[in-house]
Amino acid sequence: MIKNDRQYRITKTQAKKLELSLQMLHAEPRETHPLLIRAQEEALTSQLDELKEELKEYKELQAGKYKFHYIFKNIEDLPENLIKARISAGLTQKELADKLGMKEQQIQRYEATDYRTASYERLINIIKALNIKLDRGILHKEDKYSIEYLLRKLKDIGIDKDFVFNRLVHPRYRFKDESLLRKDKEEDNFILQIVSSLRNIFNWSESDILSETPLELDSLASTYANFKIPEGAQKSRLSAYIVYAHYLALLVLDATSAVAKSQIPDDPLRLRESIVEQYGDEFSLKDLLKHFWELGITILPLNDPGAFHGACWRINGRNIAVLKQSTLSESRWIFDLLHEYYHLSQEQNEEQLAIIEDEPDSPERLQSDEEMYASQFAGEVILAGKAEDLAQKCVEEAHGKVEWLKKTVPIVAVREKVAIDALANYMAFRLSFQGINWWGAANNLQKTDMAPWAIARDFLLERLDFKKLNEMDQNLLIRALTD
Repeated sequence: MIKNDRQYRITKTQAKKLELSLQMLHAEPRETHPLLIRAQEEALTSQLDELKEELKEYKELQAGKYKFHYIFKNIEDLPENLIKARISAGLTQKELADKLGMKEQQIQRYEATDYRTASYERLINIIKALNIKLDRGILHKEDKYSIEYLLRKLKDIGIDKDFVFNRLVHPRYRFKDESLLRKDKEEDNFILQIVSSLRNIFNWSESDILSETPLELDSLASTYANFKIPEGAQKSRLSAYIVYAHYLALLVLDATSAVAKSQIPDDPLRLRESIVEQYGDEFSLKDLLKHFWELGITILPLNDPGAFHGACWRINGRNIAVLKQSTLSESRWIFDLLHEYYHLSQEQNEEQLAIIEDEPDSPERLQSDEEMYASQFAGEVILAGKAEDLAQKCVEEAHGKVEWLKKTVPIVAVREKVAIDALANYMAFRLSFQGINWWGAANNLQKTDMAPWAIARDFLLERLDFKKLNEMDQNLLIRALTD
C-alpha cells in the first residue's frame, strides 16, 4: 500500500509507465505467440489495476473516508490498519513521530517493515496515539497459515519463493511480495492458488500442505518407479523440480496427442543421413526440432535455474525430451538435443523410460558409460562420423597441450570444413571424461546470436492443443513457457 506522499508520486509514475507499456504491447507487431502476449497483457493489466486501486485508496484515506476507531480483531490486519489510521487521521509520518517523541525515520522504518521491528510496548503506544481500541490478545495469536509459514514449509522441501511466484500462481502476483498480499482476500486467494497447484503436481492433500507435518517427496515413489537414473546418481537428486517437470511432460503429451509414436534410428550416421537429406549438411536447431517432431519426439524447453540439466521420458510408448539451460549457443542446444535423442533411441521396446541429466561436468555423468555413449552419438551426428578423428587432430595440432586448444580447435575446424563451435563442444565433452574441464573455453568459441530456448518453445506452442487441458493445467503450462 501507499504510505506517504512520496510513494504516491512514485506509484503514479509507475502507473503511467505501465499504461505506456500496454499501449506499446497493443501497437507494435509481435512475433511472440498470442498466448504469451495474452499472459503479458494480463500481468501488466492486473498490476496497473492494483496501482490505480492503491492510488484511489490513498486519496480516500486522506479525505477521511474511512474511520479506524473500532476494535481490530485480527492480527493480520494490524500493520496495514495502523498505517491507514494514521493517513485517515490526517497525520504525516513526521507528525505521528512528534506525538510519540520519536524521529520521523523510526516511523518510516516501522511502516516499511509492516511494524515487524516494533516492540509490543511501542505498538501499544502507537495504537493509543491513533485512538484505536484493540484486544491485546490478538498480538499473541499464532499465524499458522500465513504466506510466510507456507513459503517456509515449501522451502524445506526444495520449492523456493521465486518458483512459487513465477510458476505456481497467477501472473498478477509476480510483481508482489508477502507485504503486498496482506489483505485477507489477496492472501487467501494466493494460498488457495498455491494449494491447488501443489495438489495437482505433487498429489498432496490440502491438509498435507497446510498442516504442521513436513511435506515429503518420498510418498511419490510411484512417480519415480520408472526413473532410470545414470549410474552413480543418488535418489536424493530427485528433487521437487523433477516432479514438476515430469508433471509438465505429462501435460504436454496430453496436449500433443496427435503426434504419432514411431521407431527412431539408433545409428548416428543413419540419423544424420535422414537429416541431411532434408536440410543439408549445415542443419540448424529449427531443422533438428522439426525432424524430431516428425519422428514423434516431443520437445519441452524449460529455463528455470538449477535442479537438473536435461531429462527424457518415454511414457506409454511416447517420447519426450526436456532441455533446460540458459545458453544462447545454438550449437550447444543441438548437441544436448542429440544427446537426449540417444537415450530415447535405446530400449525402444520398453513402454516406459526416464533419465535425469545432471550438469555435463558432474561426477554422476562423468562416471556413466551411457552418458559417454550419448555424447559420442551427438558428436558423430554433428561432425559426420569424424568426431574422434577431429578431436585427435586438435590434440596433435596442440602438441598435447590443453592450453593451446583454444587456438588449434578453430584452425582444425576451418581446415576440415566443420563448425568451430560444434567441434569445441565435442572437445569439451572428450576432455571432461579425462577430468579436464574445458567447457569455459568451449563457451567462448560459441555463436550466441540466437535465442534457442524461444525457438524450441515456439515449436512446442505451435503444436499444443490447449483445449485438451483443464484451465488450471493450461495456466501452469503457460507459466512454465513464459520467460
